[in-house]
Amino acid sequence: MHLDRRTPPPASAARHTTLAATALAALTVAAIAAGALVAGPVPAAAAVATPGPRPAATAAQRLSALGDLITERLRLAGPVAEYKWLHGSPIADPAREQAVIDEVTAAAQRKGIDPTQVAAVIRSQIAASKLVQRGLFTRWTHDPWDAPTTAPDIATLRQQITDIDDAMVDAIGTTVDVSVDPGCAHDVVSERQRSERRLDALSRKGLHLAWSGFCRT
Repeated sequence: MHLDRRTPPPASAARHTTLAATALAALTVAAIAAGALVAGPVPAAAAVATPGPRPAATAAQRLSALGDLITERLRLAGPVAEYKWLHGSPIADPAREQAVIDEVTAAAQRKGIDPTQVAAVIRSQIAASKLVQRGLFTRWTHDPWDAPTTAPDIATLRQQITDIDDAMVDAIGTTVDVSVDPGCAHDVVSERQRSERRLDALSRKGLHLAWSGFCRT
């Protein structure tokens, strides 16, 4: 029997067919991989960042917010004293002071904040401001060359004080837990020391008085 040389044996044909199929599969996998590389990885849904809730402010941070307002208000004592000095106005103004207390306590009641605590703190601010004003009057009396010759508009100053007082009502509302804590006095000392670095000697005395009505323990 003579075999046709042009026809491969059956085993050889099967081997060629397997090799071809393997090569085709490899090329297909490579093409798919190349396409994936071009397209880039598909982002997973879990990889999308979702912002979580902001952490609550610590007691020290809340007290610092109140401390900044106290310092800001105390710094207005100087300009107020300049106006009173030049216009011959008395330092104490009981009617005006009571109007301020009435305004902040009414605001506290509307916001559900303890009006007694608010009144105590604001009274301390008024007392601190008058302490600084008296100190400046004494200085200017003894040294007329250092006395002011101009002063800001009192209506502008009062509006600034009102704005600070409004913000202070909110700040007091966030620090009620600190004011009744047994460690309140220690917390106040720490906050006062932070603030007084920015003040002169007279204003530092006022700062002590400004914090005197805060702690309730």
